[in-house]
This record gives sequence, C-alpha cells and structure tokens, in this order.
Amino acid sequence: MLFARLKKTTHNSILKLVFLYLALFLISSIVLLSFIYWSTVSYIFKQLDHHIEYDNQSLQALYINEGYKPLLDAINERQNQYSYDSIYLLYDKNKKILAGNISKIPNGLKEGWHVLKLKNLTLNTSQQDHSARIIVTAISDQLILINGLDIDSAHQQEHMIFNSLLAGIAIVLLLGAIGGFIISITTIKKINVINQTIREIREGDLSIRIPSKGADDEYDLLSDNINLMLDQIQSLMSGIKNISNNIAHDLRTPLTRLRSQLEIIQSDSKDHSNENIENAIAETDSILSTFNALLRINNVESGSQKGYFSSIFINDLLKDTISFYDPVAAKNNVNIQLISKENIQFTGDRDMLFQVIANLLDNAIKYSPNGTDIFVRSNSVVRNNNELLEITISDNGIGIIDDEKSKVFDLFYRSEKHRDHKGNGLGLSLVNAIISLHKGNISLEDNNPGLTVRILLPI
Repeated sequence: MLFARLKKTTHNSILKLVFLYLALFLISSIVLLSFIYWSTVSYIFKQLDHHIEYDNQSLQALYINEGYKPLLDAINERQNQYSYDSIYLLYDKNKKILAGNISKIPNGLKEGWHVLKLKNLTLNTSQQDHSARIIVTAISDQLILINGLDIDSAHQQEHMIFNSLLAGIAIVLLLGAIGGFIISITTIKKINVINQTIREIREGDLSIRIPSKGADDEYDLLSDNINLMLDQIQSLMSGIKNISNNIAHDLRTPLTRLRSQLEIIQSDSKDHSNENIENAIAETDSILSTFNALLRINNVESGSQKGYFSSIFINDLLKDTISFYDPVAAKNNVNIQLISKENIQFTGDRDMLFQVIANLLDNAIKYSPNGTDIFVRSNSVVRNNNELLEITISDNGIGIIDDEKSKVFDLFYRSEKHRDHKGNGLGLSLVNAIISLHKGNISLEDNNPGLTVRILLPI
C-alpha cells in the first residue's frame, strides 16, 4: 500500500512540473555560480600577477637608478619579510647565484611568465609541494632576475570558493526540493478535493458541490465555475427525469386498467381461446415490464434508490438464483453449473444483486443451444492492491460481436441477431446501473463460442 501511494505520488504531474522547474533553476544556478567561480578565481590570479609585475618593475627601476648594490639589499630585505610568500633569485650569465631564496637555478626558463614547481628548489620544507607564479627578466646583459609568489594560498582560496559554491548548489537543490514538494502536496490536496467531489457526483449525487476556501484564487474560480455547471446540469437532469417519470407513471396507470379490462373481456368471453385477447394482454404485460424497468433504472442511477446493503455470502446468493432458474434451464435442455471454492463474504444489496444474476442467467439460457452448459464461477482476485470478488457467467450461445459489447448497456439497444428473441433492451442497462451502484465493474468477453460476463465487486 505504501509503495502504491509512493508510486502514485511520484507519477503526479504537478510534482513532475515542480521538479522540472527545479532542474531548470538548478542548471541556471550552476551556470551562474560557475561564472562567479571563474570570475573570482581569475581576479585572484590577476591580482597576483599584478603584484609580481609591480614588484618586478620596482626592482628593475631600483637597479637602473641606484645600481647593483641597492638591488641586492632590496632583494635580501624583501625575502626576509613574511607578509608575502615571495620568490626571488638573482643570477648572472655564468649561472652564479647572487641573491634570493631559491637554492638553485631552474632549468629551461626563458623570459616571461611561468608556473614553477618549488620541489628541490627551496630550503623551506613547507614549500616543497607548492608551486609559484614567476616572471623571468633580463635586467641587464649579465643579470637575470626571477621574482614571483607562492600560489598555494591562492589555490586554497580557489578550493574554498569551489567548496562554497558546491555547498550553495546543494542548499539550492535541497530547499528547492522541499519547497517543490510542499507546493505539490498543497496543490494536490486542492485538486483531490475537486476530484473527490466529482467522483461522488459521478456516483449519482448531483446535490454535492465543491467547497470554496474563500481565498478568491484560481482554485476558487474553478470551483465556482464547476458548481455553476453542476447547478445547470442538475436542473436539466431533474427536468428530464421528471418528464420520463411522469410519462412512465401516467402511462402505467391506463395500461394497468387496459390489462384489467382485457382480462374481464377474456373472462366474459364465451371463447376463452381468443388469441387476439391473449396477445393484447401479453403486449400490455411487455409494455408494463418496460416501464417498470425504466423506473427502476432511473431510481438506481439517480441515487434515489440507494439499496439496503448488508453482509452477503456469494455462494448462497448464486445457489438461490440458480435454483430459481433451474426449471427454465431444464425446459430449454440447458444445465447450469456452479463452480466456487470459497464462500466469499461481501457487502451489497441482496435483492438488487439477485436481479443482476437473474437477468444474466435469463440471457444465457435464452441464447444457449440445447444440450449445453452454463458455468457460474466466483472467486477472489487482486487488482491494484485491492481484493475484489469476481463473478463470471459463461455460455456457449451466439455471443456478442466486439463492436456491440459497449453498446448493449445502453437503454433499448438490441443487437440485430437478437431481435428474434423477446426483450426490451433494458436488462443489461439495469444490470450496469446496479453494478455501478455497488462501485463495481462489468465487462463482456468472448467465450469462443458464446459469451463470458465478468463482474468485479469490492469485498
């Protein structure tokens, strides 16, 4: 159940939309923070280059203006200052070190900017794994000056900025996910209220309306519009039902009187075998049966007949219905067999469900060839993690083609190949209405040959 609820939540379109926007925002944040990272790191190293270049130019100016000795004094003085991790080396064309804090001359350096690894070049053990940004300058025909800065601290700042940006992205992702989930849940709750109300309306109660929160937002506007639409539908449906009910009631009374008068005429008639009177009574009975079926379907679908729900054992219901139809089946040389391993208990209106099984058995007997069997089965099945009662009635009759399987539940619909049998096209409409009242499902399948009616009811 928890897995199904989680799966339903993760498949929610609103949640998907929220996380889509979160992904786009995250990508935008990564691009922006990457630009900030690149700009900041570039600025740090540009500042280092600017400081090295300024120091280099000042030393060159000192040498030009004051000579060799002040240059040596300036280098010795600066390398003893620890405010910066400065790198200095002054040597001549003969590779003789004259001043500086590098123990030997690096190989292969030309004039210009370089990144120099300090391993085995400095006596400072803490700098052995560091690198330096340096500039090589020939300040005279004989003298070459190397000066620069240890860039380990700059790399530390770079790593700190990178880690901070990663933490920022993680915070954005976490807060965005939490915010998106909260927004999604809030929106889902509002939509679920609308869906639940519509579901109850679909089950027959047209008087229910979607509650309004009074926030005067889009959801209240949607609720108000749906409620106005329901008011109009209820008004139209009430008018149609009143008309159909009035017609059925108004015609049923004179038809009942007509039937009574026909019976009186038949009883007073000297010729009791008068076929015309018998046919008139039979046609009157058929019309009365049609109107009674229409009234019952209308009552079930409108919700005015809610049913008297109680605990039912399926085998008891099926046995009673089969016993009722056994004489009819025997007359048609058809055998009804009940196959059920478990006497499942469920809740429903016994009389209505008896009518359902009776109508289906009546159709199965009517359309089954002589000498065939009708199988009635019941068992429990699981659909979408819900346990359901499954009832099937299978025959070897003429069946129903695929194009007509959904139409036979419509009022007065009769298949062309069934028109030679008596009926008014309302039996399956009544069956469908009762099954819907029980929040179940009915479907028609090929039995090859014949038809299988499958009913699923909640247990």
